[in-house]
This record gives sequence, structure tokens and C-alpha cells, in this order.
Amino acid sequence: MANETQKTYWNEIAGPKWLGLGGAMEARLAPVSDAVIAAAALQPGEHVLDVGCGAGFTSLDAAQKVGPSGHVLGVDISHPMLEAARELAAREHAGHLEFAFGDAQTDYFTPPANVFISRFGVMFFENPVAAFANLRRSAAPGARLAFAAWAPLADNVHWAKPLAIVQAQLGPGTERAHRAAGPLAFDDPDYVLAILQESGWSHGEVTVQNLFLRGVSLDEEARIACTMGPSGALLDEKHASLTQRETAYNTIRAALPNYAQIVPGGVRLAATIHLITATAP
Repeated sequence: MANETQKTYWNEIAGPKWLGLGGAMEARLAPVSDAVIAAAALQPGEHVLDVGCGAGFTSLDAAQKVGPSGHVLGVDISHPMLEAARELAAREHAGHLEFAFGDAQTDYFTPPANVFISRFGVMFFENPVAAFANLRRSAAPGARLAFAAWAPLADNVHWAKPLAIVQAQLGPGTERAHRAAGPLAFDDPDYVLAILQESGWSHGEVTVQNLFLRGVSLDEEARIACTMGPSGALLDEKHASLTQRETAYNTIRAALPNYAQIVPGGVRLAATIHLITATAP
């Protein structure tokens, strides 16, 4: 079975942690969803496949763009995230929006998609070339894709600073294999372009985009840093005690004003992403 490690992780660890933050991650990443939707240039009546749809917010944005004459299928390997996505679709009465458990590396999806979108869902494939080649099986002629992936850690201080703080407190974590599946697997544009070419996609392009994530508060951002991302993962790897987690939280909270902008209604954090686009033959 493909992607078994990621399936376990997103069903038992990451998915519940994400949902446990009570919508903070969705609010935080809304600007990334906006960037993906803009790059996709969705048109009324199109069929869209959202790869790694998570809790469904980007899928909902897409459904609003394609309208009732179109269709959006969100697929994910996390049952908890899919349950939240289905609840969102029911609340919004989006009849042309569906969600299904599926592995984009191996599964075939119908109807053929005109557009493939993803907000940070494509970096977790065990075999990315096989995954992108497989997606082409579900592509209508001339289909296009628009995916977002994280740029390098050094270009994302909202992750780099908390990670450095936890490393100073607990020591470095286990060194990851080069280009291993994970949030930073697609941080090298040349690597991504090679994947697209080898898997049969045309006109591949990686655009570096700077934007601002939307934080609720400094307190909430410190909580997120201790739960998700590289710093949260390192705390888990080190089996940090409650006392150690409290120390990490307080230190990150104290450092946040150095790189987070306090604005009316919350905070902004500078971030850099890669927008990946291509077309099917």
C-alpha cells in the first residue's frame, strides 16, 4: 500500500491536532487558499479535484468559483479531516461539492478533472512521480493544475524561529532523508519541475510568492507553533514534558513580536510559498 506512513500520521496525529486548534489553521492559511484559487483561474462549470483537501475550505472556495454547473471533489487520506469537510459542505449547502477518502498516488477519480488544486497537499507522496503520473489518469485533455507548497524553511521565519527556539531547548531532531515526504519536500523548484516533466505534465512552472498568514493572536500563534509545523514535530519527537512544552510556549510567545506584525483583529506573519502550475497534454 502506498503512503501508509502518511495515512497513519494524518489519521492518528496530524489530523486530530489540526482540528483540535479549532479553525485557527484554516484562518491562518486562508491567504494561501486565495493564491491557489487565483492561480487555478477556475471557470463556471469546470470539474475540480482538490488533492489533500483537509477540512475542505479550499474545496469550498473552488465550489463557489465553478458554481452549481460545476463540480468539486475533495480527496484526502485523513478520515477526521474528511468528516470536518463534509460537515462544512452540509453547513454551506454546497450540493456540487463532495469529499471522498482517496490516495492521489494510486486511485482513479471520476469524472475527469479540468483542474487539480491543492493547498499543501502534494508534498506527502511516497513516490511523487508516480503520484503526478497517476493524477494524469484522472485528467481531462488540457487539464491544468495549481498547487501550493512551502518554500525553504529559511524563507519562512514563522516556522524557522520557533524551530530554532525548540532546538536550543531540547537539541536537534533526527535528520530527515533528503526530499523525504513532508511539508518541505517541494522546497526546491528544480526538483518539482523535474517531477512534473517525468510524470508527463507540460508547461510546468514554479512561482515564488510572498504573502502574509493571518494569525488570531500572539498567544494563538505560540500555541500553533507548539502543535504544528517543525517546532511542534520536534516537541513530539523529543517527548517533551508538560514543563518543557510550557517553557517552549513562553519562549516562542516572547519572541513573536520580533517577527509577527500586530494588526487590527490579529497578527500577520510573512511567509513564502511556491505556486506550482502545469497542464496535461
